[in-house]
Amino acid sequence: MKRGFSLLLSIIFLMIMAFIGAMIISFSASSSHHASNLFLDTKADLALKSSTEYAILALHGHDFSKGRLNEINVSYPFFNSNIRFHYFVTNCQSGDYNCSAIKTKDTNGTVLVYVTVTSKLPNYPLRKVKVTLQMP
Repeated sequence: MKRGFSLLLSIIFLMIMAFIGAMIISFSASSSHHASNLFLDTKADLALKSSTEYAILALHGHDFSKGRLNEINVSYPFFNSNIRFHYFVTNCQSGDYNCSAIKTKDTNGTVLVYVTVTSKLPNYPLRKVKVTLQMP
């Protein structure tokens, strides 16, 4: 009777230890996956900020006598960035989808900068958007 009871307790103890070990491995893998996603999310935030600053710099350096700057595409190691511009001007022609006509001269030349960062990685679908209003 004692030998059978000891064998039963040993089997139950081994099963409990195996369950605890499996849970530890599962939590470890989940934690590792979460850390890598957090790292890529932080890199996407930095790419979004960098693209926005690049767009504002491109606006300030653009010669508008040759036309408006409508779109910029930037490629990063893990992300693609698409930057689109929408202008608020007093002389907007009808049918021009890149501008809106306004009546106030104070805000003439204001630009809405629309930045979209998307992931190149197929296992990590990510899209971040930032909209900035740049005054002249």
